[in-house]
Amino acid sequence: MINEAYKAMLGGKSVIRELSEYATARGAEIGYENVFDYSLGNPSVPCPQDYTDAVIDLYKTAEPVALHGYSPSLGIPSVRKAIADSLNRRFGMDYTADYIFPTTGATGALAHALRVVTKPGDEVITFAPYFPEYQPYVNGTGAHLTVVPADTENFQINFEAFERALNPETAAVLINTPNNPSGAVYSAETLTRLAEMLTAKQAEYGHDIFLISDEPYREIVFDGGEQPYPSKFYDNTLSCYSYSKSLSLPGERIGYMAVNPRATDAELIVPMCGQISRGTGHNCPSSTAQLAVAKVVDET
Repeated sequence: MINEAYKAMLGGKSVIRELSEYATARGAEIGYENVFDYSLGNPSVPCPQDYTDAVIDLYKTAEPVALHGYSPSLGIPSVRKAIADSLNRRFGMDYTADYIFPTTGATGALAHALRVVTKPGDEVITFAPYFPEYQPYVNGTGAHLTVVPADTENFQINFEAFERALNPETAAVLINTPNNPSGAVYSAETLTRLAEMLTAKQAEYGHDIFLISDEPYREIVFDGGEQPYPSKFYDNTLSCYSYSKSLSLPGERIGYMAVNPRATDAELIVPMCGQISRGTGHNCPSSTAQLAVAKVVDET
């Protein structure tokens, strides 16, 4: 017998994927250059030349087993260190390689983050408007997603509605800044207030509430704007990142989860993610992609 839960999901397919398929079909009719495709976010600009050069150099010089062999289950140590060092330089953090977990894009990072801090029956809160795939990501863990209505004036957090939504079953809060689809960037004031509220509720409920920060658009901020780094504001933060947008590399499926070293049980979270991978099949990204991005971690 087939799995009835996944069969039921066929009635609610990904709108984003359906739009992408339509855009492809329409492009075949009138030329893809005449289609404004805002579905998947495939790049319209090439990846950095330094990334291309790094891949070519790796294929010419790297040992075959390093390039084509299985990655260590927690990621290549030198790559994890390069990512940690980059985050420390740019955001004043104190990561080491032990707190970095390379993943198959931000999706892989979110899949692990949700599983490592929730259990079936827990609640995860997010804020409208939100990336539609958060719903199946959360449902797949056995937790349930609660959506806080948007503050439609500026698309910062609607704190009155958020406070009403918080309850003892809340295990995690999922944010996306810069936000898809609104484009809003959470301000330092917003992140400070969010951290204060979560800290107070942790004390009230007697358990941790983790902040899962989905950040694939982190470097794409215009007009001199700044993107405050959420993990600087709240210790129990798991930062989920993808190079798909910043380096125009969605097909490489390369990203990571960064665990705030001051989070509760921080030293256990990455090893636990290694165990989660055994059950989800979200194993480490390709060795080639890991090694190549390590050479361009500060580029956009």
